Amino acid sequence: MQLVEVDESPAPPRRPDRENNPVSALVEPSSAPTARGSVGRLVRRWWPVGAVAVVAVVATVVAGVARDREFVERVGAVPGLVRPLDGVPTVRWTAPAAPHRGAVVSADGTVVLVSAQDGRWLVTAHDAADGTALWSQDLAPVQVSGFESSLVACPSRGEDVGGLVVCLVTEPRVVYSDDASVDEPAHTRVVALDAADGEQVGEWEVDQALVEAGRVGDDVVLVTLDDAGHAVAERRAGVGGEVRWTYTTPDVLESITLSRVADAKVARDVVVVEGVVTTVLDVDDGAVLTTGAPYRNLQVVALQDGFATWATVGGGHVHAPDGAERFEVDGLPVPFALDDGTAADVLVVDDGSRLRGVDAGTGRVRWSTDTMLDVRARVSERLLVSGLTRFGVADASDGRVRWVSDAGDPMPWTPLTDGALVLAPGLAPDGTAQLVGLGLDDGVRYWALDLPGRVQRIDGFGGVLVARTADQALVLG
Repeated sequence: MQLVEVDESPAPPRRPDRENNPVSALVEPSSAPTARGSVGRLVRRWWPVGAVAVVAVVATVVAGVARDREFVERVGAVPGLVRPLDGVPTVRWTAPAAPHRGAVVSADGTVVLVSAQDGRWLVTAHDAADGTALWSQDLAPVQVSGFESSLVACPSRGEDVGGLVVCLVTEPRVVYSDDASVDEPAHTRVVALDAADGEQVGEWEVDQALVEAGRVGDDVVLVTLDDAGHAVAERRAGVGGEVRWTYTTPDVLESITLSRVADAKVARDVVVVEGVVTTVLDVDDGAVLTTGAPYRNLQVVALQDGFATWATVGGGHVHAPDGAERFEVDGLPVPFALDDGTAADVLVVDDGSRLRGVDAGTGRVRWSTDTMLDVRARVSERLLVSGLTRFGVADASDGRVRWVSDAGDPMPWTPLTDGALVLAPGLAPDGTAQLVGLGLDDGVRYWALDLPGRVQRIDGFGGVLVARTADQALVLG
């Protein structure tokens, strides 16, 4: 008998004989290390490419975050605009506040409110995040029997005014008296407060009748009337009242005998004194930029670069910052209540039934759009427009209306924006007042927040969204 040696080692796998089974279903043992070696060599050879790809992705993300952060800061710094919201807002806190202009101001990151409490006018600073009262100052009595009402207002354009809060305290004039004091004008005190702790750092008086007041940096621009009815425009230091410049109109602008009434406004880089003659002054030095003809009812709009005028005789003109006439324009460009400076090469003229886009450098008409809606804001190269019940958005570059929404009922307050959303009034199915957030570009409704039915207006102060009733401020965010 012959001995047979049996090899018990595993037999190598064989390729299947049937053609319908893929050959790749089986891998021979000798193939495995070859594959691993190939992958290893591939990784060693191409790892720099992968690293570069990762770095590129990270750089893209970082750049996007930086752009978003820059956008948020840019929009939040524009007077009256709201810092972009990162979700559905809520009512963070409420506090007493009067409804008049100048009753809310943003100062050094805080929200300062003017309120009438227990017969006194109080100015109180609150932490913007949670409403904690940081300090409070009692400035004047609310009202005294036999006198006109007093008033406390801290002017601003909606920007954060920084570390100085400047308030005008208008003390009442006697109206029921046989004394000669009945003929005296209302008396105004200017009080400067440190935004950090409320300490009074200055106080001075305005003896003449006040027409208008505006905040410019740490200064105050005042327009008053002297005893003869001439308007006096001055820029004075907010703390001590030192006069930076002064201008007195040669004409009597206010007179009961002559049936003349004076008015004024401080807008962007100009001071406009209105009356039988309208005068435009440079806010920096008080220089006269232009003067209208008597009884021509010259209208003035401050622009991002210069200003525009329109009169019943002579039509419209666009002026450079120094008052030089640039070109004629058919109509008067609209004043943007909210403006982030985008699409600055286009001025918008409202003809009543249509809007026209005019080249800011030449006056050439670029586009025309039929609409009865008025322009309220220019932001992110879009125009926010609204009317009695409707609001929407148009392109600033070509005038194309992107979308329009109908609130159904007359809107209790004017829509505003955070640069990405339109923040507009709305109604819930049960009739509850709401704040509605719609996409700036497409009008898509993203969220709705129920509000107290007594909300009279919603504005932005230092990027903070503030709703107001007759006696309360509601900070949203």
